[in-house]
Amino acid sequence: MKQFIFLYPIPQIINFEIENNGWREKKGIDFFKKKYKHTLNACIDVRYRQMDYKINYAIFDDTPVSEIINLHSSDTIIKVGLDFKTHTTKQSNREYPYPNQDYILNQLGEVSIIRIAGFHMWDCVERLAKRAYERRIDTLVDEDLTEFFTGRLRDPNFRINKYPTYNPRKDGQIGFKFFMEARRERPWLWQKY
Repeated sequence: MKQFIFLYPIPQIINFEIENNGWREKKGIDFFKKKYKHTLNACIDVRYRQMDYKINYAIFDDTPVSEIINLHSSDTIIKVGLDFKTHTTKQSNREYPYPNQDYILNQLGEVSIIRIAGFHMWDCVERLAKRAYERRIDTLVDEDLTEFFTGRLRDPNFRINKYPTYNPRKDGQIGFKFFMEARRERPWLWQKY
């Protein structure tokens, strides 16, 4: 089964993204919030729901899904087995605790293809993608729908119906090489650029 999972679309994170990026919008933060909501939900709908992916939202045990997300009756909310406060509090070994990736993946049921989005690409999204890949699931991160989303909204080449919409080749050979170097040994990040 094809599964799409969005990690942590909770008010604490999405409101932070909107507030810290919306001030740049000439039409104001409320306009940016509406644009963010409309475009994010359109991307999820066109890229995944209309392509027969099962839609899943992973949230911490003590948080709701943000009102930015247009939930459908067929969508699944997955509790990750950890509360937000614990996740954001350093432990004695100076690390933040993370949800168990197998616990999240096991709640999806049958998975042949997984597409992952959410917060944060180089941390929680990366951890889940790596584990799904290790479990031999066809895995790909939709980078457009991570914390890079607010930047993508300003890109005139952004399209809701395709990803990635960012083309690192436009930055020349050196820029492309640098971009791809960060993705070396991460096949879940290799897309057709």
